[in-house]
Amino acid sequence: MDGIVLVLIIGQVELQPRMGDPIAGLNAAYTARFEAGAQLYNTSLIAEDGLGPIFNKQSCANCHNNPVGGHGSQTVTRFGMEDKKEGFVELEQFGGSLLQVSGIDLGCAEEIPAMANIVADRLTIGMLGYGLVEAIADADLLALESNGPGISGRANIVPLLEDPSTTRVGRFGWKSQLATILSFSGDAAREEMGLTNRLVPTENDPNGILPPTIAECDSVPDPEDGPDAEGFHFIDRVSDFQRFLAAPPQTPRSGMRGEQLFQQVGCTQCHNASFTTSNDPGLEPFLQNKVIRPYSDFLLHNMGLASDFIAQSGAGQYEMRTPPLWGLRTRRPMWHDGRISEGTFADLIDDAVAEHDVLLSEGVASAQAYAALPAADKADVIAFLGSLGRAEFDMNGDEAVDVFDLSLVTACYNGEGTDQYDADSACAVADIDQDGDVDESDAAWLAQALGAPFDTADCDNDGILDVVEIVSGAATDTDGDGVPDACSVCPGDLDGDGSVAFPDLVRILSTWGVCAACPEDLDGNGAVDFSDLVLILSDWGGC
Repeated sequence: MDGIVLVLIIGQVELQPRMGDPIAGLNAAYTARFEAGAQLYNTSLIAEDGLGPIFNKQSCANCHNNPVGGHGSQTVTRFGMEDKKEGFVELEQFGGSLLQVSGIDLGCAEEIPAMANIVADRLTIGMLGYGLVEAIADADLLALESNGPGISGRANIVPLLEDPSTTRVGRFGWKSQLATILSFSGDAAREEMGLTNRLVPTENDPNGILPPTIAECDSVPDPEDGPDAEGFHFIDRVSDFQRFLAAPPQTPRSGMRGEQLFQQVGCTQCHNASFTTSNDPGLEPFLQNKVIRPYSDFLLHNMGLASDFIAQSGAGQYEMRTPPLWGLRTRRPMWHDGRISEGTFADLIDDAVAEHDVLLSEGVASAQAYAALPAADKADVIAFLGSLGRAEFDMNGDEAVDVFDLSLVTACYNGEGTDQYDADSACAVADIDQDGDVDESDAAWLAQALGAPFDTADCDNDGILDVVEIVSGAATDTDGDGVPDACSVCPGDLDGDGSVAFPDLVRILSTWGVCAACPEDLDGNGAVDFSDLVLILSDWGGC
């Protein structure tokens, strides 16, 4: 196969972005906005920036970090009071319902008031694919209300913080209490970091009407979030980052038996598989008319005794938003309060499903149907859920695509037209176009997934990528470094003395860490790390 034909073949499909990557199709201007937003998302604020007087974390990434912008393992605390006459009371006058656990001064720390008789933890959620979720038309969410027997999903209609006269279907937060990314950013900036802004311009009083007062704890004029040189505020920048984050990958993309069983037991009555985003011309082009698979209806459901018992922004005490399942593969802990954290991924799934089987929960029937499945069927459901967030070509499941996956892809190679692999095959992770075989076109995509230098390496200049020749068997790669044996010139001999020995090992160890285009980065993954150590030891001795 020559290089020209190869390009035509790989053009038929596109690699899915990995978790934390920007959405596909960003031009240079949008990419710059994404990167500027990412920088601020990772920036730790200090008091002079407007942090505090009370806060939970100093940066967005402190909470949303698996990967940056994704789910976290942090929890925040909500509190309130159950009153026999009034029902749930948020205790806003005493700093409720969100507890800020830190203060810029010890004297300004917040405490849960004595009258609070409901206290609940909430796990920090992820923002991956947020722009695509925001682009779902309200009508498509409203159409899912009361979806199925015993299921009574309800849309939470909320005002926009940026335009309180306008309402939309809420979709962000554990109570679907926010409808747009900008609203989410403005609310979180003030609530979690104490950064007042044009949407939420007043500070949280530590402990509300109780001492100390705002005047004693905060000297930065409100709102604290001002425009930068280009006219963007902090909340605008971090909104750009979240809006342009890609949805998590799903590998294989479709067809797994476990997904059919997931639907069969009733899980998709709430965890709705897919939407097509709006074609509203006001949306950025890369957000319009896109098929997404979040596995959520973004509606409120009665979770009974499995809820957090906190009422918030129109959502009742027993109502919780259906969490999206995309990216579930790497999510630890699980459940709204992080209560599920021990064991294997299969253990976590079994426990999470079982949590639905409680008094008054809408998930009882589905949880019991799952529990009744034979062990093999449960394993298929778990395998499907493990595909949510898996990168293409991550053959060994270590959440990375590197030279360690190359030999496993090579073992799956069976050539074009064999139709040997279905979506439940282990080799389906390498069958990117899902045509039933792992062939040269898949190998070409592997080269792109591996990145530099593998995406362009053609050491014999024959027009065929080295990775394609290795996977197809046209070239051997005994040491597994992604370079055909015929082209290897003892890469571990860093000092050029004709042998791989102690001085070469010292060079590897002395340059350990991130390293752009340095000779010690033997596998070309952008860092001198364990894989380079393995490669140099495998070359040990005379060349």
